[in-house]
Amino acid sequence: MASRAHVHDHDSGEGLVPVEEYVEGILARIEPLAPIEVQLQQTLGCVAATDVRAREDMPSFSSSAMDGFAVQAGDVEKAGPDRPVELRVVGRARIGERPDATVGGGEAVRIDTGAPIPAGADAVVPIENCLSSQESVRVLEPVPSGKHVRPAGEDAVPGDLLVPAGRRIGPPELGILASSGAARVLVHPRPRVVVLSTGDELVDPSQLPRFGQVRDANAYTLYGGILEMGAQPILAGRVRDEVEEFREAILSQLGQADAFVSSGGVSVGERDVVKRAFFKRGEVEFTRVAMQPGMPQAFGTFEGQPYFGLPGNPVSAFVSFEMIVRPGLLKLAGRRDLHRPRVTAVLETEVTGPKGKTAFARVRVRETPEGLRASSTGGRSSNLLTTVARANGFAIIPPGVERLEPGQECRVVLFRVGS
Repeated sequence: MASRAHVHDHDSGEGLVPVEEYVEGILARIEPLAPIEVQLQQTLGCVAATDVRAREDMPSFSSSAMDGFAVQAGDVEKAGPDRPVELRVVGRARIGERPDATVGGGEAVRIDTGAPIPAGADAVVPIENCLSSQESVRVLEPVPSGKHVRPAGEDAVPGDLLVPAGRRIGPPELGILASSGAARVLVHPRPRVVVLSTGDELVDPSQLPRFGQVRDANAYTLYGGILEMGAQPILAGRVRDEVEEFREAILSQLGQADAFVSSGGVSVGERDVVKRAFFKRGEVEFTRVAMQPGMPQAFGTFEGQPYFGLPGNPVSAFVSFEMIVRPGLLKLAGRRDLHRPRVTAVLETEVTGPKGKTAFARVRVRETPEGLRASSTGGRSSNLLTTVARANGFAIIPPGVERLEPGQECRVVLFRVGS
């Protein structure tokens, strides 16, 4: 009797590692890059390595929120259009200068927006509510104490947290750090990430492929994802399906790399060069993850640097980057918030996935008066890159579920905001 060949069920999750478990295992093995101190203008895109706190009142002096007159509120509490209160103008407070007078009873100081509040004053009357001459001003409305005054320390007082450790420094953080006098900041540097593509069939995007060849899309997809999350991508080119060539490509980049990401060569075929290049080295593990797309994965270290090996199909590479590589690189960069936002949306079309795996179906989420709605952008095949280009999220189909119907709620990982 002839023996029966074993047929692998590609929809089964048997023997596969759950995606959440796989990601947690990777994150546990990654440590943030060592902090360095850099000049303020060089911190953009870096991650604060320590809490930055205010060392002084911000602002350091009380100032006027209006052009007008600095007064004592008690002097004008009964003022009105029919009974103006006349005050003697004793000086001027200009922005950037110390006021040239103090305010006593029955007195006022002409003041510009942003100028320091003169001693003795506790309120500002806007200029449009005054009738003024060179030596006096008639106030037409009452102002309570503190009105139109920006107090010292209104933004922050000593000890207030300005930028928490783990925060990526953007334009608002640059501004608050500059305002606080932090000319140099301790940050985790932006990781330098080398991108490699493997495969004899790959050609440059500028080339016309011969029959059987394809343009290298993965390198540019990964380049964009790495740049967008704040790291520095380094395109190291394409590598043929030759073990020694792949090893040499990795070794030649060690001096400028904090991490490596390659696509292709991690499956079960005899030409999967990444698997053979790392065979018996022990630092890189090849794992079948219960996710679709993106089941074959590799992770480990090469000379101490994190290495991510992704499948070669374009959608698999992108989904793997978003769900696995991006959180790992964010941790390497020192970030604390490692995952994309997730929302709940109501499906307008059905989405399907393999029953034994977590499926990430490409969808377009839009906001409606009734709430968030999600529609499929195409089939689930892992070579259909247009389905990703049209999408802004992944609808999560959990293991044990093959289909989510229109009208059902689903969780969606948002990988893009806006059109």
